[in-house]
Amino acid sequence: MRSFLPSVGAVVVCLVAGSAFANSTGINGRSGKQSVSCTASGCHGGGTSTPTVTLEGPTALTAGQTGQYSLIITGGPGVKAGMNVATGGVDGATLTAGAGTKLMNGELTHSLPKAFNSGSARFDFSLVAPATNGTLKLYGAGNSVNGDSAATLDAHANSTLDVVITGGTDGKPTTEDEGGGCSAATTGAPAVLIAVFAALAARRRKA
Repeated sequence: MRSFLPSVGAVVVCLVAGSAFANSTGINGRSGKQSVSCTASGCHGGGTSTPTVTLEGPTALTAGQTGQYSLIITGGPGVKAGMNVATGGVDGATLTAGAGTKLMNGELTHSLPKAFNSGSARFDFSLVAPATNGTLKLYGAGNSVNGDSAATLDAHANSTLDVVITGGTDGKPTTEDEGGGCSAATTGAPAVLIAVFAALAARRRKA
């Protein structure tokens, strides 16, 4: 029994340590798109000051155009920073990692925690607009941490940015009747009825 308990303890320590290591090299699914944040999932919290997270970049793109964007974290514990960015609203957008970021399951996250510089940390990335018109939404999450490798006394915030996509397809299905098929038949119906009534009236007069 004594030999079993230390083994269990070692497994628990490895799982916790492995989880912390995974988060330090990036995590996805915490951008706010799925209504889950780092604070809500128990990753980072307890900090006395909350950072400001801002998404900067073009708010309008044409289909296929590449836009340059940044997620900026200001304030909070302010030693190191991590991030997660995802897209929603319109399918088909392509995120491209910049310095200090990487793709993970279609989302962007930090490859390693980034040190704050003059009170803020900046993660640059690019986005290729989808082929479908509509409003694309960028979801961004940012952690401002104290750098002690623990999930306590850190702080977290979210941000969104709407990007209007034009110049592509509207995504609505088209039919072969578009341009007059059904409307022509509807427009012709009164003329047919008039002809029928005229023929009936002529027969009555002959009778």
